[in-house]
Amino acid sequence: MKKLLILLTAFSLTTTVHAVNADDTDAMCKENGKQLKADYTIKIIKHNAARTGVHNDVSESTLSLWRMDNKVAHHYPSTQITEVYTLVRNKLIKPVRYFDGHQRAIEYQPGETIHGKKETDFSFRYQLISDSFIDTMTLVSSEGKHCNQKDTYALKTATGSFSLVWLPQQRLIERFDIEQGNMHRTWTLTNADYEADVSTFFAKRIDYQSTDYADIGDDHTDPFLTKMVTQGFIEAGASGFYDQHGRALEGEHNH
Repeated sequence: MKKLLILLTAFSLTTTVHAVNADDTDAMCKENGKQLKADYTIKIIKHNAARTGVHNDVSESTLSLWRMDNKVAHHYPSTQITEVYTLVRNKLIKPVRYFDGHQRAIEYQPGETIHGKKETDFSFRYQLISDSFIDTMTLVSSEGKHCNQKDTYALKTATGSFSLVWLPQQRLIERFDIEQGNMHRTWTLTNADYEADVSTFFAKRIDYQSTDYADIGDDHTDPFLTKMVTQGFIEAGASGFYDQHGRALEGEHNH
């Protein structure tokens, strides 16, 4: 009987340790997701029906997503633009657009409305897709556990079809496919670096010469500002996350 009790006690301790370890693993995944650099390729295929057959225009760009606690950055190497979004008091979003090639910055006030648009959904910036949009999708399958968990979602709407492979613990897109009309867009995660020097990435942009968005109209002598306004980089997003009409690619579901 003593041996049986010892064995049962050992078994109970073992199962308890496993349960704690599982929780610890989940916590570690979530913690790792708060400080990282995630690299994406964005591929856009435009199907053009021609008399000679079907001709596809293909373009590809890259994006790096950087996170540091309540800050997130979208870095676009091809345009040398970095968009940083800071969550202020857990409710307001402060955007800053950094022009890395010029070491200049345009600051927007938290909650500021720019041409009728206001940043209200931090999840959209933090993970490139909003929680509210994922909620509208149907979970097709789930595989793996803890850090390796992958959830696959799908959605069809009047404007297109969407397919998402989601890493819930890290809050990262692994792959996101969008079919809208004759356009097919694909986001693919190519690398996730949890040891990246995120502090240096954010800190080095603090020294850029900064201009408040509200003051841009008052300064007609700054060639940089004039050029950026002309090119549409002051109000419009630098990303490929908007369609030709300026709507977020998540369509009517992006709030």
